[in-house]
Amino acid sequence: TQDAQKIALPVTLLLAVLVRWCVALHGYSGQGKPPMYGDYEAQRHWMEITTHLPPSKWYFYDLGYWGLDYPPLTAFQSWACGFIANLIDPEWVALDSSRGIESHSSKLFMRASVLVLDLAIFVPAVVLFFRSRRVPTSWVTRQASTFSVLLQPCLLLIDHGHFQYNSVMLGFLIWAVVFAASDSYVSMAVAFCCALMFKQMALYYAPAVFFFLLAKCFQSNHGFMLFIKLGLAVCLTFGAMLSPWIQSPDQLMQILTRVFPVARGLYEDKVANIWCAVNVVFKLRSMYSIDDLLLLATAATALAFAPSCIHLFVVVKRHAGKPLPAVRDNIVRLLNYSLLNSSLAFFLLSFQVHEKSILLPLAPALLLIDDEPWAVNWFVQTSLFSMYPLLFKDGLVIPYVVMAVGWSVLRSCPVCPADKQTPRVVFVLQWLTTLVMVALHAADAFIPPPASLPDIYVVLNAVFSCAMFVMFLLYFNYRQFTLLSRPSAEQALINKLKAE
Repeated sequence: TQDAQKIALPVTLLLAVLVRWCVALHGYSGQGKPPMYGDYEAQRHWMEITTHLPPSKWYFYDLGYWGLDYPPLTAFQSWACGFIANLIDPEWVALDSSRGIESHSSKLFMRASVLVLDLAIFVPAVVLFFRSRRVPTSWVTRQASTFSVLLQPCLLLIDHGHFQYNSVMLGFLIWAVVFAASDSYVSMAVAFCCALMFKQMALYYAPAVFFFLLAKCFQSNHGFMLFIKLGLAVCLTFGAMLSPWIQSPDQLMQILTRVFPVARGLYEDKVANIWCAVNVVFKLRSMYSIDDLLLLATAATALAFAPSCIHLFVVVKRHAGKPLPAVRDNIVRLLNYSLLNSSLAFFLLSFQVHEKSILLPLAPALLLIDDEPWAVNWFVQTSLFSMYPLLFKDGLVIPYVVMAVGWSVLRSCPVCPADKQTPRVVFVLQWLTTLVMVALHAADAFIPPPASLPDIYVVLNAVFSCAMFVMFLLYFNYRQFTLLSRPSAEQALINKLKAE
């Protein structure tokens, strides 16, 4: 009914806020664990140093204690939050003396800052993306998809539980996709630059964005002018954000060194990517130098994302002129597939990967939730499972279980899209992998690991999740190549639209 449509979005947003705040009531990274604490303290400490020190010292100050190692837009966000915190209670961000502060009021402010930025950037982008889609679906289905993406458990547990601001970066990425769908390519470039200047991990998307925009420069009748506009937009955006340091080569080099800490090695902790899985048998970090591993990881990553990005370029370039609405929506779907495949290739094969980086391929995957319902559901479940060791350390087991079960129940609702053509064997495999995850959790909870293998369950989690992610990378590449770019399928869409 009309009344139901009017209240659907406000109710969705209220529930999204409620779930986020419920997650925030639990533990966070490094809670009560001096002297270094964790990511929560790192974000708070950056507010402290950006509030009291000039920009020239932001990337140099006491690097041994959570030195700033994110790009300038994160630094500016820390400064803005720190400025507000200093107005409310200077003790929250007092230089040096506030280290490790965990008062109730300061934690309330920190949690609220994540929620406000989430609501300001990520949530509007998701709502607008699903509302602006040209695919003929009911408002109920659109609302169910919006609700599902806003409540996907991985992002909520990391940002509002573990404590980070990933929703800002991912929000900018989704804004870039929204702008691409409306043919606003300069705005798309600016939005992506903001994502990249907020967190360097947005580099995972860069190949897909680059080849998409390059193809648009060839496609348009005013392609050269678009190329110039894009170049100016990128240069001005980067220049504006680097303006406090742009006159000093030493400052710029320090930012680059901090943002890309090659010396930290191939990976940290037990992350579910190929290098960590291979390291179980072949100790790569002891066999090769950091420079050799960096070269190997770079080459492997490029080979993994190249097919998807080249395919994106060829197909987008092939559609000269203004495409029909149905075809244009297919091009946006193609962009989402390429963003997913590029970022998943980076996660599996690039240098210096964290467990939380699986959030990057999850974002474009969730934009395909109407097109790939079973695959995206499965991907979310696997991604959540892969982060369990990190969430366990943060005391987030209860919200982990609740969110995992809640996501499965939510996606089982009749209003959520379901792929009725999916072979039965796929559902059998999905249930089998779910049983494996449950079995590993049960063993971890009730069977102590051998003294000689104290990390056995964490390693098994990483290896199993890695195998699943490799399968998803192959599957989503297959879907991109075989279902979106076939001339016969495109022609059928055009003919159907003309007939109507």
